[in-house]
Amino acid sequence: MLGLLVFLSSCGDMLVEKDLLERPQSKRCGDCHSEIFREWEEGRHAMAWKSEKFRLESENYTKTKCLSCHAPHQVDPEVKPVLREKFFEDGVSCVACHFKDQTRAMHGPHKVWSPPHPSKEDLSYIKSEFCAGCHRETYKEWKAAKLNFKVEKSCQDCHMPKIGEKRLVQKFPFEYFHSKKPRHDHSFPAGIAKPEDLRMEIVKEGNTYYLQITNVGIPHNLPTADQGDPKLYVVIDWGRGRTIKLLSPQSQNTLVYGKPMRIELPWEEPMELKVEILRRLSWKEERERISLQTFKIAR
Repeated sequence: MLGLLVFLSSCGDMLVEKDLLERPQSKRCGDCHSEIFREWEEGRHAMAWKSEKFRLESENYTKTKCLSCHAPHQVDPEVKPVLREKFFEDGVSCVACHFKDQTRAMHGPHKVWSPPHPSKEDLSYIKSEFCAGCHRETYKEWKAAKLNFKVEKSCQDCHMPKIGEKRLVQKFPFEYFHSKKPRHDHSFPAGIAKPEDLRMEIVKEGNTYYLQITNVGIPHNLPTADQGDPKLYVVIDWGRGRTIKLLSPQSQNTLVYGKPMRIELPWEEPMELKVEILRRLSWKEERERISLQTFKIAR
């Protein structure tokens, strides 16, 4: 094997597969990076353009200001991308994020040698700024949380979670050209808040009771979106009645990180109540429970 590696390394550009430098479709990248391709294929980035919901919301792709982030030519930190000219159905594709026109090379967070294409180590891939060109509002919210509360989590910490040390390539002999590397999930899961991410308490001012909710675990607004309309439902049940508070970025009514939100309770007498918090993602109809708590309020 060592002899093979020495021989291949001496071949230089002879092993470069030229079509990889012409921004091919993601399935071409899957020829070698089959595990990463499968993850991407199952995620929302792969559906960014061909989602029926996006087609309808973009009025059959006529709202041009929305299009470039759903089929970007090249993704760079804190820069809104331009719309690419082909393979729109690939959405946020492999080469949109990893191929750079300036270097004619694939970029990523690891230093590797890969004969089929030039590769460049680029540490911007582990920083939130990389996501800011498209997820602009969410990035601003995260930046405020970082500034005001010294948040250390990045976008990638939550939405590209670590999945262990793995090979980047699954094709002989290239899979043996470098050791296993720390890998992150390329399905970009939306994730869901945990009960401990939301601090709930009953507070009283004068004769009025309030449910106070503070986002203490998700370092951006909850819910958040640049496009789409995710929702959070706060369902308050006090036995003799029920009220629902709807939160959404479209109504500019969300749980800002570290900032308490108060919901006035429609009674003055202390009693028992249940509070359920549910979420609905933009692309789903069903609601998912985040938290269910019971409060017994004594005089």
